Amino acid sequence: MNKTLLAALLGALPAAPALASIVQTTGAGSATPAAAHLVYAADFEANTALANPWSEGGLVFSHTGIANDNGGCGYAGEFCVDLAAGESYSQAFSGNYFATAGMNAYLSIRTAARDLNGIEFAVDSGYASINLMWQTWLDGALTGNGRISLGTGGVGDVLGLSDALGFDEVRLYAFDSASDTSGYSVPAIDSVRAFALPEPGSLALVSLAGVGLGVVRRRRTVG
Repeated sequence: MNKTLLAALLGALPAAPALASIVQTTGAGSATPAAAHLVYAADFEANTALANPWSEGGLVFSHTGIANDNGGCGYAGEFCVDLAAGESYSQAFSGNYFATAGMNAYLSIRTAARDLNGIEFAVDSGYASINLMWQTWLDGALTGNGRISLGTGGVGDVLGLSDALGFDEVRLYAFDSASDTSGYSVPAIDSVRAFALPEPGSLALVSLAGVGLGVVRRRRTVG
């Protein structure tokens, strides 16, 4: 492979966008990258001791707010509802969940390894209506924020966030008004799915290797 061809191939590789913004979606699968990706998952079923922080599936979860009694409800669903009787905290939840309550309290979802390009999770609120504020962070810097209302509490929905440049933490608040950005907050999450794209360097090597094999095969055929 000559230098001219190599330079052309490198120039043709996809470049990272100069600026990317967080895309907010709703519904399971809405934040999944279209390309091949890694998946991290957490459902909190094993968190019966109400651990905080809690690590599962390559993700680390923590909360600020009230200590682990949450008004007698607890931070895992089995301490709040009678599952045997068919009760559920939220129609979007199954079994244990992760929640908090308190002034400006939030849930934190962090990656234990590489940056994430997308995340989605079932979400609900301790209020009658679900009014959320979210933030994304990368290396300690705020990269995005937004608000969304998802209807009646106890029904829940799935919130998705994606960013081509990546993030390493999501913070979630739940207030009693769609316009609030501070105050008493009672967020709850379950069924977390996070996604990471392969590193650009890995994609470049794979692309070059594939082209190199093609050139060798072509030369052998011509020869």
